[in-house]
Amino acid sequence: MTAKSVVSRVVEVVLNEVMAGAMERIRQGLKPERVQEWLAAHPEWSLDSTGKVLSCIRSLPSETSAAHFASFVSGLASSMELPAMQKVIGSSVHISLYSPQEEQGPAPLTETVLTLAGHIG
Repeated sequence: MTAKSVVSRVVEVVLNEVMAGAMERIRQGLKPERVQEWLAAHPEWSLDSTGKVLSCIRSLPSETSAAHFASFVSGLASSMELPAMQKVIGSSVHISLYSPQEEQGPAPLTETVLTLAGHIG
């Protein structure tokens, strides 16, 4: 039984270290070239002047569908633990995505932000 406990403990420690390393990579800001490549493949999205906020405007068939779409985006952002600012104006949804804030302002974009934007379409 002691061997199982030790093996379990070693696996837990290694897994924690791997997860900590993965989370650090997720939080790291992307190189500008990577963001530009992504933007070229997703022309509906644009980058603000700071280079830290992705924005797009989605037009939907009705005000009700716009409200439902905004709710969907909020749920996705929440599940990925990312902030998302949205304005519903008539049948349009204005979406802004960015990395969680640091003390000095918005953090650089991360792969997770690009993934969320890709899911939104």
